Amino acid sequence: MTEYADILRLFHPAAEETTLAAMRDDSNVAIQLVEFLTPDEYYEPRYRLVFEAFTRLLRGIEPVDTEALVDECNALAREQRLSIQITPDFIDDLTGETGRAVPYANTLKRLSWLRKMSDFTFWMVQELQSKPDPDELFTAAQERWQHLQPIRKVENFVYGWDTIKLQQQNIRKRVVDQRNGVVTPFNWPWEAWNKFVRPLRAGTLGIFAAPDGMGKSTYLEMVAEHWAKGGAQTVYVHLEDDLSYKLDRRDARQAKVEMNKIEDGLLDRNELNRIDEAHKAMADWVGNLHYYHAPGLGMVEIIRELEARVKEGVCQAVVFDYLDKVQPTRGQAKLFGDNTWERQANDMEALKSFAEQNHLPIFAATQGNADMQGPGTQTRKNIQGSKQKSHKSQLVVILTRDIVGENGLEDKDGNLLAEPGEYSPIAKLRIDKQNRGRTGSFEQFYIGKFFLVKDLKIQREAL
Repeated sequence: MTEYADILRLFHPAAEETTLAAMRDDSNVAIQLVEFLTPDEYYEPRYRLVFEAFTRLLRGIEPVDTEALVDECNALAREQRLSIQITPDFIDDLTGETGRAVPYANTLKRLSWLRKMSDFTFWMVQELQSKPDPDELFTAAQERWQHLQPIRKVENFVYGWDTIKLQQQNIRKRVVDQRNGVVTPFNWPWEAWNKFVRPLRAGTLGIFAAPDGMGKSTYLEMVAEHWAKGGAQTVYVHLEDDLSYKLDRRDARQAKVEMNKIEDGLLDRNELNRIDEAHKAMADWVGNLHYYHAPGLGMVEIIRELEARVKEGVCQAVVFDYLDKVQPTRGQAKLFGDNTWERQANDMEALKSFAEQNHLPIFAATQGNADMQGPGTQTRKNIQGSKQKSHKSQLVVILTRDIVGENGLEDKDGNLLAEPGEYSPIAKLRIDKQNRGRTGSFEQFYIGKFFLVKDLKIQREAL
């Protein structure tokens, strides 16, 4: 394998050195990369040894300094009978563009896999030269291929004493995250939600369901904006409305200017000033919010784009609007035919895996059945493809709004809030599933002209 890797250039010395330099300089990066990579993903023996030493030392609670790292490297070299000597100068001289550590880590994982594939191919060529029995070769190839599959870093079986080390590592990471201002966990832009709904942890998938016209996109937009304000690089995936419409809604919400006036250009001086002030205020966080308009695309294509953004360092959280608009790929059409639910289950599994592998939260909207607003129907059973979607998610929140009666709905001053036959501005939220949290219901207030949601108690005096 070594000579084939050399010939094919299936290694990246700069990536290997840069990731180690970043681990040396930033303990948070070190913890992240130890969770993501394995020593085998380093091709250069000295770099592999240094990474393995990092892996061992980070299981403890003592800071990893150059002296400790050198001692651990040389102890490992003796254990493995390697003629390698690591010196403090070698550690200190590690260099590279450390800000690229995460995309470089993805490069190392990819190249490691390619080296394994080249090794497998070389073995197949050697076996074929001996003209073996086809059935025997097929069985042997299957067994060998299984051994090449990526191994999960988290084991299903953990010895009791190892849990102490694991917890020490987890707690230490949280402390480092806090000191570095890392945005975790991901909470919500409303007091009511933060009271009832646990923050969406990195690596998890949450579902937000509602029938058409209820305002689920407004909720998702506000969540995306809130996470961006918190410092998270957030990608808003939208499959319906174009970008200009989304930005008009954002301006209406941030400036408290009616949406129809923005669309029609019917703005007075005061309203223009409010929008200008809103734009100035957005300067603090708008650079963290990115939009991906993906109409007509399949989940594989969408995830591929998101993975590219992760490598760029501009995707730490995803808001997805919405799942039911994802199109089948050619392969899915062939595999699942007209079975929409099976295809969506496949999409959900892919999305969940993407969240887990990249350690980021995803909050995704989905369609609820039209009868969801009836008595006793506000449950995940009335989500389209409910079994497939709710099974893969850690959180399911359902939104409904009642139809206003023939007298309409007025505030205490007699101002009309909703016409007869329109949806009420009183939004009913139900937590139908929540891992490590409770289920139950609460209410909010939806302001359609601003595409804005507020906690209901703020509006109670006016009703």
